[in-house]
Amino acid sequence: MTGKTGKDKAFRRKTAAGTAARTAAIEATRLLGKWLRVAQGHVSFGMRCSCGMSMSQGNIQAQDFELQILDYLFGKHGDPSAAPVLAILRTRAGYRPGEAGSITELLRAIATETSEPEAELPLALLRDLDRSIDSFDELHRG
Repeated sequence: MTGKTGKDKAFRRKTAAGTAARTAAIEATRLLGKWLRVAQGHVSFGMRCSCGMSMSQGNIQAQDFELQILDYLFGKHGDPSAAPVLAILRTRAGYRPGEAGSITELLRAIATETSEPEAELPLALLRDLDRSIDSFDELHRG
């Protein structure tokens, strides 16, 4: 008999969810390192950087934009179907819209606490966060 049993299908779904959870954890860990590096750098507005750091217009760090990045992520991913992501944003990242939050804590939470059924949800958020971090990295490089 070559047909697929219910157990086979359930195993494949569980394996796929486990893979997504590992993928989210790995991606969050990678982004954590990237964020920590970029957040300590300055952002160059209106001048080239590469990094001679002639910051006559002030020294603004990427980290200074952390709350705006979290607000963007919340606005984009804050629908009720994303309740696990919202819970991570609020409880582990300390996110309060327009007031407080930590990208570092958000990434640590996704890396360590994403369960199998919820694994797909953080991946889209992580992709958007990756693009945001890249944009600050480009500003630093000028």
